[in-house]
Amino acid sequence: MIRALLFDMDGVLADSEGISLDIGIAYFASIGVHADRTSFSSAIGCGERTFFDKTASLLGLSGPPYCYDDASAFFRKEYTERIKNLSISLPGAGIVRAAHERGILTALCSSAPEWKVFANIEAAGLERSDFDFIATGKDIKRNKPEKDIYALALIALGVDASEAVVFEDAAGGIESGKRAGCRVVSMETTIGKEEAERAGADAVIKDLSSIPSFHDSGELESFLFAKSLPPKRYGAVMIKPCGKGCSENILIEEARKAWEHGYAPYSGFRVGAALVSAATGRIYSGCNVENSSYGATICAERNAITTAVANEGAVGIDTIVVYSDDDPPAPPCAVCLQVLSEFSSPDTSVVLVTPNTEPVRYKFSQLLPMPFIFPTMR
Repeated sequence: MIRALLFDMDGVLADSEGISLDIGIAYFASIGVHADRTSFSSAIGCGERTFFDKTASLLGLSGPPYCYDDASAFFRKEYTERIKNLSISLPGAGIVRAAHERGILTALCSSAPEWKVFANIEAAGLERSDFDFIATGKDIKRNKPEKDIYALALIALGVDASEAVVFEDAAGGIESGKRAGCRVVSMETTIGKEEAERAGADAVIKDLSSIPSFHDSGELESFLFAKSLPPKRYGAVMIKPCGKGCSENILIEEARKAWEHGYAPYSGFRVGAALVSAATGRIYSGCNVENSSYGATICAERNAITTAVANEGAVGIDTIVVYSDDDPPAPPCAVCLQVLSEFSSPDTSVVLVTPNTEPVRYKFSQLLPMPFIFPTMR
């Protein structure tokens, strides 16, 4: 049951992302550096310091003429001026009051500075009293995509993560909500559906106005998450998908941790793997374990699969990450592909990663287009 709604501000309740980006571009122009909106894409929603510092780094600036304090002062002056007498409410922002009236707790969880959050609340036509709790960048040490701001809100409201829904619009924010253990609904105001789902969003809507009027939390729950997904064939088994999202970054991190534990004294080639169960959304990981008798060696992918089966029985694999230090990233071996085929659909995502490269993504059918499935199990 939903007991609390946790809202990001920019791009969810307030149409302010564009203003922030334009000011960021203007600041870098003021020090003679060209930037455009794509320069800030990986820093959106992660706080003002990250917004400027990360973008400066991507632009090749490690010092003067760039200075964060100057950028922050420039931003506050420009933003305060531009937002005067401006309505920046996004469609559907009234859901905050509607939820409050229906006994659902509400919190505002924004990485932005406190002055900006309060200015945006007013410019969006809301009141501070519309929220049971407000957290801003000053309240946390670690900003999004870390879980801290949403974990803080859960503690303040006294609700369990399973009882809260996060509304976000950026990959970093989605990951933050997922790390806190909440279900996350993404708006398409900043990123598209595919990127939101890759970040782990459990549901994607155009904006808050997509949510119809609701009388209680049950009706809201049904609209956001009620899914009647039919059973789906994963290799030799039929599994009913739960439809839960999982952040690719979280999955990569679990595979990396497993990689660190790889036992490979003979080859020196460690591998880690982590997969998502289609039925439960749970993550299972494994590493390679070599043996003096090479034939007894267990690959990371098979280790993760057997762990999943030991916990759930027949399993369907939604996504699997394979982490190694090979270059280019190493794919599963032929034996692992055959084992994977027992529990994978043609569109199961296989993500290959190394410490120094961007993820490379394949559909399982691209790696093994004609898997062998025992005739009676097809």
